[in-house]
Amino acid sequence: MTNQDTSRKLIDTTKRLLTDGTPLESLTARQISSEAETNLAMINYCFKSKDALLKIAVDEIIAEEFERHCHTVTLGSSAKEQLRELLLHICSAMIKYRELTKLSIPYLMLNDGISLPLDILPYIKMHFGATKSETDCRVIAFQMVYTMQLIFYRAEDFLKYSGINICDAQQMQNFLDMQLNLFLGGINDEK
Repeated sequence: MTNQDTSRKLIDTTKRLLTDGTPLESLTARQISSEAETNLAMINYCFKSKDALLKIAVDEIIAEEFERHCHTVTLGSSAKEQLRELLLHICSAMIKYRELTKLSIPYLMLNDGISLPLDILPYIKMHFGATKSETDCRVIAFQMVYTMQLIFYRAEDFLKYSGINICDAQQMQNFLDMQLNLFLGGINDEK
């Protein structure tokens, strides 16, 4: 088995354990390597640390949720409504995997390249058409994504500050609608 095969097996095993409900705080490197039928040292060899492996696994889980939902967006609805559907799905996944995403959000915000806003950029560009420049649309996408990440990461503090419990599905939907109206314009402004 190559190192690449071993890496993939460790990632897939970690994803399975996490999505099957193994609590993040009790998931050990020994458990992962045992389930993957690999040597314990391979985690550090392939990923440098268990935390790095967990980050990759969480990123893949969220990316798969995003991809799965991209194919189910209601055609014929406005770009804003399509973006709302997509973001609702992603936010629901972030709530479902909240403990996991708390691990990856600081890395995504501070160290990773700025790529997540590119996933929603096409919807924003469709919404505004020729009325906003590419740069304006990119900044709006950046602001939306990074605002949501920060709020999910600091959910308890945001609740104390705003009274909005982002982990409650209805309050999260209301907050998302507020954000969409702020960044894309109110319902009457929708294209």
